[in-house]
Amino acid sequence: MSGPKIGLIGKPNVGKSTLFSALTEGSAEIGNYPFTTIKPNVGVTYFPVDCPHVSLGTQCNPREGYCKSGRRFVPITVIDVPGLIEGASQGKGMGNEFLENIRDSDAILLVFDASGRTAMDGSVTEDAADILDSEIAMVRNEMETWFASKISSGWDKFARKADSSGHPPLQSIMEKISSFGVSQGKVQAILSSGSFPAKFILWKETDFIEFSRKMFEITKPVILLGNKADLLEKPPRTSPESYLVSGDFELAASRAVKNGLVKDAGNVLEPAGQLREAQLAAIEKINAVFSRDWVKRLRNVISDTVKKHLKLMVVYPVYDDKKWTDKEGNILPDAFLMPEGTTAEDLAFKVHTDIGRGFIKAINCRTGMVVGRDHPLADGDIIRIVAKA
Repeated sequence: MSGPKIGLIGKPNVGKSTLFSALTEGSAEIGNYPFTTIKPNVGVTYFPVDCPHVSLGTQCNPREGYCKSGRRFVPITVIDVPGLIEGASQGKGMGNEFLENIRDSDAILLVFDASGRTAMDGSVTEDAADILDSEIAMVRNEMETWFASKISSGWDKFARKADSSGHPPLQSIMEKISSFGVSQGKVQAILSSGSFPAKFILWKETDFIEFSRKMFEITKPVILLGNKADLLEKPPRTSPESYLVSGDFELAASRAVKNGLVKDAGNVLEPAGQLREAQLAAIEKINAVFSRDWVKRLRNVISDTVKKHLKLMVVYPVYDDKKWTDKEGNILPDAFLMPEGTTAEDLAFKVHTDIGRGFIKAINCRTGMVVGRDHPLADGDIIRIVAKA
């Protein structure tokens, strides 16, 4: 799948598997005990946008994702990583194996138990509210230390070869971290943001840690997600940038919608048909939590992750600029999530390397305007690429 990847990470028993199931309508194993997940779960969630086919008057044919009631649902991969404990970056609790699964994630949702009822080892307690900041710091540190260890592995040999090659430092280090899915532009931003030694052979442990921290800050945003908000009467004392959600209520809502019991309208659930008294009471309880101004719905978290944190926009490449189809006649078959600032040439390379290399011009299908390779695209653009055969 061509879309971005989001990793769910946190200590054991904070409800990651429940959140994963709510996001993906998957069947991840869920349990109130540490290490419910012993291997990563991989699924798909969706980023909804208004679909351009509405103005065309003909239904689209998505290659990935789906379209419903004029809304295009663009797929995003979600990875639920088993719970991390302190020392995971050194392999404790299968930590290295677990962390490998977020290697090429574009964003990280760092999940913590906002109710303060999960101890650092994942066991159930009623007295963990004071460790929330320590919990978040522990998970961050394990991620950063793990990445730093990956960078420093085999460094002496790499540094001697790179320093003597005459290649630009950016080119050399790109080869070193090629498997982490980080673009050249963002690696340049990392190098420019710190005071790293000009010679690789002079790098020390502090440089690897600094590079790792900058990597997450600049290229893989870490978003704090406080779960179990349904157990709270007021928001906890954590970072004001945290999103507070209820995995249990989101999963219940997802299943109720799937079974046709409710309609999910905005932030509240509406009964669909005749429901039992107990079901109506459950809906009222869920709505009471979803209506709190400090509780976020998961779909809003995903939307913010895509637009605010990853700064992505949706662009539709087509072959026919009049009918908005591909060569086979499929209407708006592709919806690509691309970084803000993407040019027509960037989109051409996204479609296919040969099309990028043979780029001649592009056409904005909404306006009919011909644009050049450096033309910046806008959110919702429908673009035809003209390239040499």
